[in-house]
Amino acid sequence: MKKIFCPRCGMEAIGGNGFWGTSKPYCSLCGWNVSLAKETERASLKQLPWALLLFASFFAFVGYLSKSGFALFPFLFLSVFVVVGAIASWRKLKLLEVSHPAAAYASTLPSVMAAKETLKKTPVNTHLYLSGLSKPRIVRFKPVARVITIAFPISWIFIVYFGFKIMRDEIAVSSPLATLRDLGPLLLFALIWSVIGITTIRSVRRDRKLLSEGELAIAIVTHQELSGGKRRQSKIRYEFKDVTGRLVRGGGTDESWELYEDMEVPVFYDAEDPGKNVALCAATCELRTD
Repeated sequence: MKKIFCPRCGMEAIGGNGFWGTSKPYCSLCGWNVSLAKETERASLKQLPWALLLFASFFAFVGYLSKSGFALFPFLFLSVFVVVGAIASWRKLKLLEVSHPAAAYASTLPSVMAAKETLKKTPVNTHLYLSGLSKPRIVRFKPVARVITIAFPISWIFIVYFGFKIMRDEIAVSSPLATLRDLGPLLLFALIWSVIGITTIRSVRRDRKLLSEGELAIAIVTHQELSGGKRRQSKIRYEFKDVTGRLVRGGGTDESWELYEDMEVPVFYDAEDPGKNVALCAATCELRTD
């Protein structure tokens, strides 16, 4: 687990990604993200009755179809995990409300802000370093994007080959309708793979141009949340000012899992159309430093 430091005072934050789950990190010294941490735990508690209702409806429906009655034991078994998670959220919320009341952070302590530079590690001036890179900057694809951009055109050679072979063999012994039915799985795979491949290639082309020739700005993260099921992703929204002073907003997936509200993130954008922007952590490409 990577340590998270408060963007306000530099103290190590509490919470974040851990062995027992994910919570909104917060600072016990200056109060950064305390209110958001409370909102996260409250939202988790509100999901308890809905989760139990969903499990009950599912097992009741299965019991009705199978004529075996309501499966009480599986329902209770799964409900235990939901209840345990709710109890953990309730305990976190009570701890936050008792140990970190909102009134304690009504105003920032002058001593905290004065000690900011001594409490936090000396950061690398990312903005100064990135702005010092001459254009066009040297860019390379990230591993996943590199694999997809290489494999996509090659895979279509095999798709066309096997598709032609299936059609040729099946037409000789069956009707065109049967041939289409046999081609169904291959066509479905080709459709899904095309969506993934074309989307990735378009993103790579856009990100490569922005990182190579785009303008640089340091954005402030305004919102962070988790999305997805088993493969959860950290989605962020941010805002920055372009060279004309106009406020621009954007968003993306934080692959570093290190960014939260009020933190800084380098963003590259098109000077003529700032709406075309990408955060360095969310890009399908990366800058070469060697």
